[in-house]
Amino acid sequence: MKVFTSENCIDSGAIGLRRYNNAQSCPLHCHEFIEIVYISDGEALEVIDGVEYKVKRGDMIFINCGATHSFTSDTPFSHIEIFFSPNLVYEGVITPANALALLALSSFDDMRKDQNGGKISFSGEDRREIEFILEAMLKERKDKERGTLSVVENYLNILLIKMLRRADAADVLADDIWEGLKEYIDNSPEEHMTLTALASKCFYNPSYFSRVFKHKFGSSPTEYIKNRRIERAMALLENEDTSIEQIIQRSGFSDRSTFYHAFSKKNGMTPAEYRAKFKK
Repeated sequence: MKVFTSENCIDSGAIGLRRYNNAQSCPLHCHEFIEIVYISDGEALEVIDGVEYKVKRGDMIFINCGATHSFTSDTPFSHIEIFFSPNLVYEGVITPANALALLALSSFDDMRKDQNGGKISFSGEDRREIEFILEAMLKERKDKERGTLSVVENYLNILLIKMLRRADAADVLADDIWEGLKEYIDNSPEEHMTLTALASKCFYNPSYFSRVFKHKFGSSPTEYIKNRRIERAMALLENEDTSIEQIIQRSGFSDRSTFYHAFSKKNGMTPAEYRAKFKK
């Protein structure tokens, strides 16, 4: 499977745009950047992370970094692609006010709540307005006049706001997504989770993500994950005769030393002493 990188697809600045006319298929691939696809003519079958979506003119698809993606069609169709680096998250195009709502458009994240998979449909006057914005963005990139990147960034911000309005996601889903993230951590403490990886799922830089997470849940993401892992280990020690090495692996700790230090600090005893206590 081919992986498209920002260096290959975004020639200048942080936003790339391409128009494809009379396309019929594109094999499975993924990107190191965020992609928005707008169907400008015809129909196709989009497959995102194994889920199929029938798309036609007026449909817009939000595809997150790392999502597998392909499309096929029996007849030629046309579409416009916008792709941009997640670094724009830190530079104002995506703001703290809309970052979590944008997550609801994604079809990639494990904690996704939106059942529409990131597909948004426009019709009538709304569709004409979206197509006007896209044409203006394409013209700006083609003409390359002074200030082109700033103009394109502003058009992109307008486009994202239009998408969020249509998805009705901005206010309704933000709390749900935080709870979904918490549930994801609670149910999968053995997964490899870093602050940077979790923050990227929410389009936040790590420091801002950590502050918001602590405000909502009372501890930093790192501390929260560690506590969930210790709780998983405690449950395994109480209910199973699993070896310590297996418990370390199943609870998500990186090594024996880290596990013993964290466990003993929280419980005031070693894992073996804890197990013996419950066996009595």
